[in-house]
Amino acid sequence: MNDTLIRILVACGWAAAGVSGFGTALFVAGSPVAGGQAAAYATPALFIALAFGIYRNSRLCALAALIIFTAMRFEFYRIAQAVQQSHGGAVTMGFWVSAIAFGILYLAGAVGTFAWHARHPEASAPTFES
Repeated sequence: MNDTLIRILVACGWAAAGVSGFGTALFVAGSPVAGGQAAAYATPALFIALAFGIYRNSRLCALAALIIFTAMRFEFYRIAQAVQQSHGGAVTMGFWVSAIAFGILYLAGAVGTFAWHARHPEASAPTFES
């Protein structure tokens, strides 16, 4: 795997986290229920911070984003089913399309950060300069 491909994989991860963070922030800002609550902005802020960490090739941030995204899908699936039952339509189909697409992007980001550190071990070694 060359550095260009690794950079593309890492970019997939930080782009997914950035879109998730900013998209959720816009949703919360437009929500009459959650818009006035500062705590509602915690998740978007977390994903924006994780996006920056993935951009900086942090393996921990990439794994955290992947795990948090996956865990949140369980609750969102329950909500998508409830919305589909009450309003009809293909809500769960849209859920699965977005969950799979973003899941692939988050996974690519995690693979990219690990590949980057495998190719550049000096990047993960602590430096103690005096």
